[in-house]
Amino acid sequence: MGRAVDFVVLGVVLATSFSSLPIAYLLNKTNLAKDSRIVFAAGALCLAAAILAPAYVLRRRYRNVDFIIYVFAMFCWSAILDLFVGLELDGFVKFFIPFDYLEGEPYLNTTHGTMMCYWDGTAHFVLQLSGIVLFCMQESYREVGLYWSGSFINSMLVLISGALLGKGPVKGATFLNVPYFCFPVISAFKLIRDRPLQARSYMRIPPITRRPVDLLFLVYFILASILAIFRGFTVLGANISCMKQYLEMFEPYLNDPSSFPKAQMLVYQFYFLFYYLCAIHGLLYPGQLFMSDWSIIHAGASAQSQFVHIASSLHRRTPKALRAPRAGVPGAAFWGINLALLIVPHLFALRCWRDPENCGRTYTTDIARPVTQPATRQSVYRTPSKRD
Repeated sequence: MGRAVDFVVLGVVLATSFSSLPIAYLLNKTNLAKDSRIVFAAGALCLAAAILAPAYVLRRRYRNVDFIIYVFAMFCWSAILDLFVGLELDGFVKFFIPFDYLEGEPYLNTTHGTMMCYWDGTAHFVLQLSGIVLFCMQESYREVGLYWSGSFINSMLVLISGALLGKGPVKGATFLNVPYFCFPVISAFKLIRDRPLQARSYMRIPPITRRPVDLLFLVYFILASILAIFRGFTVLGANISCMKQYLEMFEPYLNDPSSFPKAQMLVYQFYFLFYYLCAIHGLLYPGQLFMSDWSIIHAGASAQSQFVHIASSLHRRTPKALRAPRAGVPGAAFWGINLALLIVPHLFALRCWRDPENCGRTYTTDIARPVTQPATRQSVYRTPSKRD
């Protein structure tokens, strides 16, 4: 049975997460932010506190602390900073971002960069806090970790690729995002490696034609595969009339000079497409135990990509000629395509999660124990016959 929320750990994580804000405000108000050495030292101090303080408290209160919990605590700090970066770029707050910060990462001043900051400061922050809370309550946090990993990996793939493909000069600060890509990848590998062991089910399952819900998902993944290829070649400048028409009428934002929309469409073509084909295989041949894990990862990546893409297409700082259509057939097509790419992956993840015997179990197995309890490593195997 789970424990109550550990408000000590939660309070330390929240305190260190917000520690950068008063320091950043003070530096800007006193003009100390003009000295890059002071900004770097202050940032390093806050980051060190965001890493060491939660780690110390967690180690003092729990045994067997999972690596991803430390990552969650560390990334909460950058999430709050990104939230205020987005708010300042849109003019809602002032004096929180050092000028050198944007000089080193000018791509954040694009609409894609702003929306990415909003997503990191809200969705990622909530997911990271939720993972820490679930860990302290001895509940399963693995699903949250998989979803967060998918979202963060997609975010960093597009950010780094778009920054490298953009017209502006590539500065050294761009490569500071590499650890933010590596940690989620390592976390995803660890979570997949620690998947609950189970024997493959050999139950006889009706063919896809007698499973109407799965048949609808199959049709979706086939259409999504076609769309991923189509939009990928569209942003690459394919000389085909229907692709040019799509670019002009339905998604003009793909022409944005920042290259982030192009990078996102290429991620769909080269990464999402592979998952779509695996999902099609899993639907045609049930019993593939990788389906649940990867459906959650894909749902996280889809949520991040579609939120940023849709919001950037509608943002007031996006040139009017590149904004998404809002009426008529082009508007209906834009919303229909992008909402389907946002919603259906979550429905499919829910479908897989509710069928653990054929799609794989997703809950946390090894959990940490409070130091007040005996130092025996326990596993939590909640194996319901059917998820309600």
